[in-house]
Amino acid sequence: MSGYRISLDRKGCLSDAICTALCPSNWFMDSDGKASYRKEVIGEKDLEENMEASKSCPTGIIRISKIE
Repeated sequence: MSGYRISLDRKGCLSDAICTALCPSNWFMDSDGKASYRKEVIGEKDLEENMEASKSCPTGIIRISKIE
């Protein structure tokens, strides 16, 4: 399978919701107030929006890696 895998260290989430504002199609705030994603594996069409969320995270807890 090709695509990109998202990993998230929820313990480090500040609950500022920047990711949900930049990429609402994949990111939401869970009932505990921490960020969560809808899809762990994304395709090329979703990469740019998710990368913006990752780059804008103040704690850097969102990582996106290419699946080989």
